[in-house]
Amino acid sequence: MVTRETLRDLGWEEIVSALARRTDTSRGRLLAEEIDLLERREAIEDRLDRVEEARTLARKELRLPLGGAEDVRHLARRAAKGGILEPAELMACARLLRAAARTRRFLEEHAPEVPKLAAEGAELVDAAYVAERIETSFEPSGRLRDDASAMLASLRDRVRSLHQRIQTELDRLLSDEAFAENLRESYVSIRNDRYVIPVNASFRGQVPGIVHNASNSGQTLFIEPQQIVGAGNELSIAESMVLEEERRILAELSGDVGDRAAEIEDAVERLGRLDFIQAAARLADDLDATRPRLVEGRLGFSLRQARHPILVLQGKEVVPNDIALEDDQRALVLSGPNAGGKTVTLTTVGLCSLLARAGLPIPADIGSEVPLFRAVRTAIGDDQDLEKDLSTFSAHLTSLREILETSREGSLVLIDEIAADTDPREGAAIARAVLEALVAKGGEA
Repeated sequence: MVTRETLRDLGWEEIVSALARRTDTSRGRLLAEEIDLLERREAIEDRLDRVEEARTLARKELRLPLGGAEDVRHLARRAAKGGILEPAELMACARLLRAAARTRRFLEEHAPEVPKLAAEGAELVDAAYVAERIETSFEPSGRLRDDASAMLASLRDRVRSLHQRIQTELDRLLSDEAFAENLRESYVSIRNDRYVIPVNASFRGQVPGIVHNASNSGQTLFIEPQQIVGAGNELSIAESMVLEEERRILAELSGDVGDRAAEIEDAVERLGRLDFIQAAARLADDLDATRPRLVEGRLGFSLRQARHPILVLQGKEVVPNDIALEDDQRALVLSGPNAGGKTVTLTTVGLCSLLARAGLPIPADIGSEVPLFRAVRTAIGDDQDLEKDLSTFSAHLTSLREILETSREGSLVLIDEIAADTDPREGAAIARAVLEALVAKGGEA
């Protein structure tokens, strides 16, 4: 058990944030932000294996090809229910499928070096042909290509022909001097999706056609000349048929996505997990971390040249320390002057234990050993509780009492400045009593 207060005291959120910043996908980032502390040794060792495999790739300057691995699960679910996706949404699904296919092939090529990651990659959907069908149906702008279907090409040809036919007739009318005398200005406009020309309202009777709009003053009427009304009707029908064919194609492509919805959802999750592992490898490299040796059945630990991970990430100069507690020992007391690094050392032990529980390498040298503590509890910092009207010392005693009540065998308890802020002799007696009580319960302090 690790309480929220313990995570706060140790600054675990900064580790989580550093991990999340090293992800490449939204799903991987969420997995990093919600990183779990694993209970079973097998699960911890498995994650450590995967992180080491990702570090093997990094040493060769290789990265997983996760570009385009967007979280499109909501789009796949909608398509599976018969929804029609917009072009941009279809392209996002295509990018996801491409990323899955690329990552699968990449891991297949490096399977001897990264067997566990390759096994994960082998489960990724390989539907590059669906992605290609989508990609070849759209122009870079997102508009469906003319050749997305033979019908669409034919219909768009007809629309273009009708536009040209209407424009030619309008050019002829505008070049007729007698006709032009009826116009307010000599130009062509569009009103209600119909071609119109601006006619002086007083000459309305001289220009047969359909009035589609008028100026605010009413002196100008926008008329579709009778000579092009028929072609305009044909154009409206042709454009309607184009829209219908475009919708049919989008529905067909959406159906292809919907048919693969379960595999797409699975791919998002697997790519997210792979991204999370790669981010963990990056974090480990930035911390110059190593894989700890997990020990069970005893509580002694040994951290060789351990460094405080948060200080390392902040780019500060960190003095490494060897920190050890033999198996037959249960308590370690750090003493020294203020600003002597006691709190840093204490929290280094705590963070290394949490990193190990999360299946992540620790910022210490090879050969470091970390027990799988059942629980980690802390009493660190100035916790004066104003709401409960408790003084700093009273709040500290309350925290110690809660720790004593909840700690059990296999717990790691980290207490900073135990029984401080009171008479030194009384504080020493309280500190000794707390440590003896914790040791009697089988924990480490």
